[in-house]
Parts: sequence; C-alpha cells; structure tokens
Amino acid sequence: MPKIKYVPIVTVGLVVVGFVVGVIGSSFLTNWLKYDSYDRSKFIDSDTYQAVFLTNDQIYFGRLKNISSDYLILSDVYYVKINESGAGQLVKLGVGEPHGPKDEMIVNQDQVLFWENMRLDSQVVKTIQSIQQQK
Repeated sequence: MPKIKYVPIVTVGLVVVGFVVGVIGSSFLTNWLKYDSYDRSKFIDSDTYQAVFLTNDQIYFGRLKNISSDYLILSDVYYVKINESGAGQLVKLGVGEPHGPKDEMIVNQDQVLFWENMRLDSQVVKTIQSIQQQK
C-alpha cells in the first residue's frame, strides 16, 4: 500500500525533470545550430576587406567587425555609384554626400544576405588602395 502513495510524487518529479531537460536541451540545440554559436572572428579576415551583400541589393566594401549577435559594423566603407551613363565608380562613404555620414556603418544582420573576405589582389581592393594613396 505505501508504494501507491509514492507513484504520483515520482510521476510529477519525472515530468518536472523531463520538462527542465527538454527546455535546456532545446535551447542548447537551437544555439548550437545557429551561426551565432560560432566565433565570427575566426571567419572575418582582419587583414583584408569584406564585401557585404544586403537584402536591398546594395553591396558595401569595408572592414567588417562583429559587435553583437544582431549587428555588424563596417568601417572604411566604399560602395559602387552608378553615373548617368551607366558606368560604376567606387566611392568612399561620406565623400560628397550631403548628409555627411561618418566612415562606418552599423548593419542589422537581418539585412545581410552574405559577406565575403576579399583577396588582396581583387580589383576592388586594388582600387581602394589606389584611392587611399591619392589622399
């Protein structure tokens, strides 16, 4: 007879333990599968520039840093400006822009499709270096 009294207590205890393990396990699994679980600094090559492709079809070039799980910072920023004849020209952020932005962008990661480390011998990096030497 005493065994019957302990069955509900054991059952409730097992349900509580199962719930706690399930919540902790699902949280761990979710974070483990997300990009956030990786150290982005291992992917960002600080010795070169990155190309950042946004959801609005804009592409920016600069030095990428992670500042949180939701935001990236891009400094020393360049982008391609299309002139009236349809030719593209690499332009430094803040040069000739009436609103005068600083040379950095805080980018919401939800707006980033992907980003790439650029080779030092890429045409964009060579053009950036050429622009910097002209200063």
